[in-house]
Amino acid sequence: MLIVMSDLHFAESNSYALDGLKFNHNLPPEVYTSFFNEISEYIRDADIASIDLVLAGDIFEITRSPLWHEGALRPYLHNDEIVPGSHAEQELLRVIEAINGDYRVEETLSIFRRLGTYFQKPVRIHYVPGNHDRLANASMAVRKRIQELLGLESDGKLFENQCLHDNDGEPLVLVRHGHEYDKSNFSADLSTMAEVPTFIDKRYYDKPVLGDIVTIEIASKLPILFREFYGVSKIIAKEELLVSYKRLIDFDNVRPADALINFLFTTPGMNKREVWKIIEPVMLNLFDDLAVSPDIGPSLINFGQFTGAKAFGLRSVLSTRIWRHGLPFWVMKAMLNPIFKKSKINTNLDLIVREECLKAENSVKCIVSGHTHNAMVELLKVDQGVEKYYINSGTFRNVITSTPTMGDFGRLRSKARVLIFTRGEENPEYTRQTGWSFDFINRFGFGSTWD
Repeated sequence: MLIVMSDLHFAESNSYALDGLKFNHNLPPEVYTSFFNEISEYIRDADIASIDLVLAGDIFEITRSPLWHEGALRPYLHNDEIVPGSHAEQELLRVIEAINGDYRVEETLSIFRRLGTYFQKPVRIHYVPGNHDRLANASMAVRKRIQELLGLESDGKLFENQCLHDNDGEPLVLVRHGHEYDKSNFSADLSTMAEVPTFIDKRYYDKPVLGDIVTIEIASKLPILFREFYGVSKIIAKEELLVSYKRLIDFDNVRPADALINFLFTTPGMNKREVWKIIEPVMLNLFDDLAVSPDIGPSLINFGQFTGAKAFGLRSVLSTRIWRHGLPFWVMKAMLNPIFKKSKINTNLDLIVREECLKAENSVKCIVSGHTHNAMVELLKVDQGVEKYYINSGTFRNVITSTPTMGDFGRLRSKARVLIFTRGEENPEYTRQTGWSFDFINRFGFGSTWD
C-alpha cells in the first residue's frame, strides 16, 4: 500500500516570537498520531504486507526560514554552490537543526520514525524534495541529516526527484512534488515540451527560481521589518499592531495568491486607510532593500523572466525609488502585483496530461503531486477503458481561505489522505477488479489557532 503526504512545511517558530509569544504554524503532533491511527484502523483486517510512505516535497520549510535574514547569505543558491564545509552548508544545517528544534516538529518526526509500530507492518519512507526544501539535496552532510531525522538509512545518497511506484513489476503511480508544473517555482518551463519526461534532468531541480526570492525577500522578510520598525514591546501593547504582525506572518498561507493584497487590507477592526498607515513605513523599508541591494532587484527580474515593459517598469521603479517622497497605495500594487501574479500557484492539468508516463505502453494509472495545497481528484483520461487519474495530496497546514469576492478571510486546518492499493492488496471499501484502487479523503477543520 502506498501513502502519499506532502506540504507539511515543518518550520522553526522562534524567529517571529515576541518576548515568548510564539506563532507556531506546525500542526500539533497529535494531528499526525490521529491520522496514522485512522489509517491503521482502516486497514486493520486488510491483506497488506508492507507500506510505502512517500513524503512528496515541502516537508521542511528551508527556503522561507527567517534565520536567513540574520546574515548576508540567502537560500536562493544553486545546489552546486553548497560545498562540503562551506559557510553555506553550515547555515543550511543550522536552519535544519532549528526546524527540528521546534517541539512540535521534533515529536512529529519521532512519529514518522515509529510508523512500523503504528501499522505493525514494514514501512518504507521515500522523501522527494519540493521547492521549499530543494536544498535538502545540496550536500552529503545535509542529506545525511535529513535521512537521520526521517529514520532513513544515513548514506548521503541523492534524494530522487520523483517516486515511481509499481504494481507487480508494472508502473502504477508517479509521485512528484508538483512544482515542476509551475514555472515560477521550477527552472524549466515544461509548457514548451510536447511531453513531460518521467525523469526530468536533475539540473533543473538544482537552480534557484523566482519563488525562492519572493519567499525570502518579501514573504518572510515583511514580519522582520515590521518588528524592527515598531519594536517588540509596542507591538505587544497595541492590538492593531499585533493583529497586523500576525497578518504578515500568515502571508504564505493565503490561497489564492491573488488575494494577498486584499488579505492585508481586510485586517479585522481596521479600515483600509488605517491598515495602510501601519503598513506603509514597513513597505518603504522593503522597497528600499529591494532597490539598494545589487542582487535582489536584478534577481527578481532574472528569475521571474520579466521582459519588455514589465522588466523596464520594475527597473525604473527600483532605480528612481519614487517612493522616497511617500508611498501611494498604487505604487505598492504596481510593484507587488506583477511579482505575485508571476508566482501564482496553479494546478496545471494541461501539463499533467502531457506526462510521458501516461502514454507509454505500460503506462501509469495515476499521478500524484502536491504543491498547490489544493487537494483534489481529477480523471485525466480513459485509455481503452482504463481510467487514469490525477490526485493532489493537499497540505497539512493551517490555510487562509477567502470568500469568492476575496473580501473576507477565514482560517482552516487542512489535511488530506491518499492511500493507493496495488494488485493483491485489500482495499476495505472497494472490491471492483481493476488491479488497483485508491482511497482519498480531503479534510478541513474549523477552529484552529496559533497554538
